[in-house]
Amino acid sequence: MKTNKVTLKIAQVAAPWFSVPPKDYGGTETVISHLTEEQVKQGHNVTLFASGDSLTSGELRYYIEKSLSGQKIPWSNHTEAEYHSISSFREITKYQEKYDIVHVHLSSASDLMLFKLVSQLQIPYICTLHSRFPFDRRENNISLGDKYYFSFAEKTPIIAISQKAKEDALITSKLPLNFIGVIPHGLPESCFLKEKVSERKNLVWIGRITRDKGTKSAIEAAIKAKMKIILAGTINSYVPEDTEYFYQEVLPLIEANTDYVEYKGPISNNEKVQLLKSAYCFLNPIQWEEPFGLVMIEAMALGCPVISFKRGAAQELIKSGKNGEFADSVEDMANKIEAVGNNICREQMVIDTWNNYSVTKMAELYEIKYREVINAKI
Repeated sequence: MKTNKVTLKIAQVAAPWFSVPPKDYGGTETVISHLTEEQVKQGHNVTLFASGDSLTSGELRYYIEKSLSGQKIPWSNHTEAEYHSISSFREITKYQEKYDIVHVHLSSASDLMLFKLVSQLQIPYICTLHSRFPFDRRENNISLGDKYYFSFAEKTPIIAISQKAKEDALITSKLPLNFIGVIPHGLPESCFLKEKVSERKNLVWIGRITRDKGTKSAIEAAIKAKMKIILAGTINSYVPEDTEYFYQEVLPLIEANTDYVEYKGPISNNEKVQLLKSAYCFLNPIQWEEPFGLVMIEAMALGCPVISFKRGAAQELIKSGKNGEFADSVEDMANKIEAVGNNICREQMVIDTWNNYSVTKMAELYEIKYREVINAKI
């Protein structure tokens, strides 16, 4: 894919909830890090606005020294996140000659402030929608916050991370969102399997332990298949329903089936790579319309096929018989493990994943959209 290689001056604006890249969990922040590093590698001048404990090859600017999750600040407290956003945009506006394009990333209710802030920019801007929209789901006031904030920027150029996410956002929000394209996530070369595929034994599940992610169902499928599953992930201790789900439904199942289940807790990126490289299959019994599912392509890139419920972007990422399979139930998932684990060509799956989901391709697609927005502004 050929693009004009004139250097761009890019501002990447991340929320301060997690560092970029994250210490353990944080799919959005992982993607922002991959994109930022690749853009620097391709010769662009990138300034990353994120929490102060972030790392980047570009220039880091911050107004919150430590990520909000690291400070155990609840998601419902927006003050610190909004301070970060307002301060970042005040700096961008003051030194606007420093940037050709501003790229903001939307993933939680506190990011609604960004609609107001970008509407006041003279610099071209683009927004990536990383989560389901609408964000604001207050009891008795469903989506009103989204509607009010969106009124500031009805022409905001938005990128979806999957076709399913785009369709879901338009239908659910009932807002005239200005989608200008769909760009899936991409992984750097370091995330792909280099050596020959080795023997695989254990099943694996990685993610944030919550009902939506189907942690309990993954355990149940492994037990039915009489295969060991290794779980790794975080528990949002400041989200009561997640804590309750873990201690009342997931942990008792782990403790009653120690021959089949091992829980490692939060893991580093290196530990995640080692876990996926040794896994027979990744089980993904999601219970929601997930906009993407980064861990699915991370698994495929390391030669680990995915068995998923047919929800959200899994319908676009999984190609039956090539990188995984769909299951209709826990029992169906258990029944398909052996066939998927034995019959999929793992070497070809790694190649296909690179061709479709490399960070090089993602960065090039974003550059094309940046230039379209810049030219339209001119």
